Amino acid sequence: MDALFHLRDMIASLDGPLVDDLCARARLPRNESLYALNGTPAPKLEALAGPYAESTSLPGRVLLLRPFYVRVLLAGLCAPGGGDAERNACIAADTACLNSLARRLALSIHVATRKREALPDALQAALRSGAPARVEAAITNLAVEADVIARVEKRARKNDAPAETLHRLSALYADWIIPLSRKIQVHGLLAQP
Repeated sequence: MDALFHLRDMIASLDGPLVDDLCARARLPRNESLYALNGTPAPKLEALAGPYAESTSLPGRVLLLRPFYVRVLLAGLCAPGGGDAERNACIAADTACLNSLARRLALSIHVATRKREALPDALQAALRSGAPARVEAAITNLAVEADVIARVEKRARKNDAPAETLHRLSALYADWIIPLSRKIQVHGLLAQP
C-alpha cells in the first residue's frame, strides 16, 4: 500500500495547482459567449470515465473534459456575465484549469492499478461480481475524501478565496471531481483482466 500512499501524495501535489487555477477562474465571469458546444450536454460521469481512462494523451483528455468543465464545473464556479474585456483572461484561465484537471484525474488510473495490486477482500468480491456500483463502494474511502476536501479548502483560503468560492470549490470536489476520479478507477479496475 506504500505505492498507493505515494500516489495520494502525488494527487495532493496536483490538487494545489488545480485549486489555484480554479480560484483564479472563479474571479472571472463565466462569459458564456466563449463556449460553442452546439447543445452538447454535460456527459454523465459514468460515460465520461471510460473514454477518459482509455485516452492516453493530455490533449485527448482535455478534449473529453471540455463539455464537463463548461457545463458543470464552470457553471458551478463562476457567476454569469462577461464580455470582450475579459475574453483573453477567461480563455487563459480555462486552459489552465482544464490542463490541471486532466493531470489530476490521470492519476486515478494509476490509483486503480495500485488498489488492484493490494486487492483487499472486499475489492476482490466486488470485482468478481462485475458490478460497477459494488466496485465503487469497495474503493470508496470517506476519510481520504474528507481529507481531500479539507486540503482543497485550506488551499482556497491560501488564495484568499471568498467564502462563496470556498463553498463552491468544496461542492465541486465533493459532487464531481472526486466521484469522477472514483468512476475512472472503477473503469480501470473492471477493464483489467
